[in-house]
Amino acid sequence: MERNRSKEFVVILNENARKVTRRVHGSAEKIVPRISLYSSRTKEEAQHIIREALDRGYHRIISGGGDGTFSHLLSSAKHCLEEKNAQLHKMGRQARDGLSRLTMPEFGVLRLGTGNSLAPVLGIGPGLKPVQLLARGRDFATRRFNMIEAEGKCFTFCGLGWDAQILNDYAWLKEKFQAPWLTRFTQNLVGYLAAILLRTIPTVALTHKPTQAIARCVGTRLYRIRDDRSIQPLECPPGEAFYAGSCNMVGVATTPYYGYHLKAFPYAMARPGLMHVRIIKAGVPELLAHAASIWQGTYRSSNVVDYLAEGVDLTFSAALPFQIGGDAEGYRKRISLQVSQLTVNLLDFARPLLPSA
Repeated sequence: MERNRSKEFVVILNENARKVTRRVHGSAEKIVPRISLYSSRTKEEAQHIIREALDRGYHRIISGGGDGTFSHLLSSAKHCLEEKNAQLHKMGRQARDGLSRLTMPEFGVLRLGTGNSLAPVLGIGPGLKPVQLLARGRDFATRRFNMIEAEGKCFTFCGLGWDAQILNDYAWLKEKFQAPWLTRFTQNLVGYLAAILLRTIPTVALTHKPTQAIARCVGTRLYRIRDDRSIQPLECPPGEAFYAGSCNMVGVATTPYYGYHLKAFPYAMARPGLMHVRIIKAGVPELLAHAASIWQGTYRSSNVVDYLAEGVDLTFSAALPFQIGGDAEGYRKRISLQVSQLTVNLLDFARPLLPSA
């Protein structure tokens, strides 16, 4: 008998996500006879839901929120599976008979956050459309993605410097303009642009001091992206510096996009098992003058330095604002980032599977 694949996945809605509205929640509840639906308001609630979903043996977890929501659910699933497998390992051989090592489920992502960096890569439709298709019995191929790991978290992109400062300024803007009629303008791309113009650029112009950065190699593979976009291997033993100089931003990613189709990491998927490390020395005038080509991922400059690496240890002369998956994470003066041993299969909604005969 053919399995009912719609009952094999759980949908977890982040009630704090921008597009998780009452209407969306109500629409999701109408599909509940064919899916399992949970919602969370805190990270602790989400962790509890993930643990319950894994205990019940769900094969797929659908993240209903933004990039930060996906990162948190994935990290929670990883920690939970590590705990369960460690307990399994401690069992005697007889106790382990009939049991097998637990593995990471497949993930799906809904476009319900602010930026939604995975949407261009995975053909994610608006709102609940992907869930509705799954609930009707449609199925999709998956794509395997490398994750980045740091400080016990898994994610597809992070940044230090001006990009994280923009997030802080965006949070400031939303707090200042909370009137309901203004939120339709502030909680989207217009809000980000307003935060950049009203706060980030003035702050940088008035108070910016050059930050010095040192990037050291973690792992054995390191490449430099040359001006002609060719990939050049570098000889750099682990722990040795491959960059030392000024920077305004450092970004690291295993997928090409920030939100809103901003192709900030065009080489992120150039080589399996590696992440794109982008160091930006360019100032505000250069970035504004070339905004279109930067958005498209085609801009090349001696002030934009690109590497592919297994990992990187970053040290800064002053603490820089830090973000993971579009969520502000405070400030860091040093951080180590590396491609995780964990790979994740994500549903590719641009690649529907034909129904089995």
